[in-house]
Amino acid sequence: MTAVFLFLGLVLNPSVLFVGNSYTAANGGIWGQVKQIYESVESDTLTVYYQTMGGASFEIHWANQSLINEIQSGKWGTVVFQEQSCMPVIDPAQTYLFGDSLAWLTAASGGEPVFFMTWARKKDPVMLEGLELGYSRMGAVHNSTVAPCGIAFDLVRRAYPEIDPYAGDGAHPSLHGTYLAACVIATVVYGVDIIGGSVWQPSGITVEDGEILRSVAVQSCADYQQPGGESEQ
Repeated sequence: MTAVFLFLGLVLNPSVLFVGNSYTAANGGIWGQVKQIYESVESDTLTVYYQTMGGASFEIHWANQSLINEIQSGKWGTVVFQEQSCMPVIDPAQTYLFGDSLAWLTAASGGEPVFFMTWARKKDPVMLEGLELGYSRMGAVHNSTVAPCGIAFDLVRRAYPEIDPYAGDGAHPSLHGTYLAACVIATVVYGVDIIGGSVWQPSGITVEDGEILRSVAVQSCADYQQPGGESEQ
């Protein structure tokens, strides 16, 4: 689990780079919500940055020299990678080839790669099986944390059908969906205790819905077997 880093006796606040596409960038960017959640609970600050491109896959990101330079700068304690939404299902070999390359580059540059498991399309829930398999494989190979956002989407869909984590296209996240995914990442990557009245939530989400989404995030992180073989909680 990522934590505050120690260097020459100084405490450095955690930093995270988000790499993905429109799923990561939706609703103003998941990076901003993770930062707000983290700083509403923790006493330090979370430095965030992003490299996103609509429809981008790991292959496209690997070909982006600007991103490569950013990772190699060594500024980022954590790099969160989100693959194109269908690629782990339709062409897992491509996901592994370029995802491995990005993860190895991150580790060699002093960062911790984290994999952002996305969700099945609203009309194709079975898709989650391939996504979970693909992201779990990535986590296992690199001994890296997987943020089980797709599992959280599935849980809220089944247990709380009155809350829709999907935007109108049935693929991208609604505001509720982005907040749910941000809660998962804050929980599984930084160990933030998101059960409590002081946790930040967007103004467009009711207090009641926020409580449900946070509880779903915590439950999903507890239920998911991280690649090391143990659940996160």
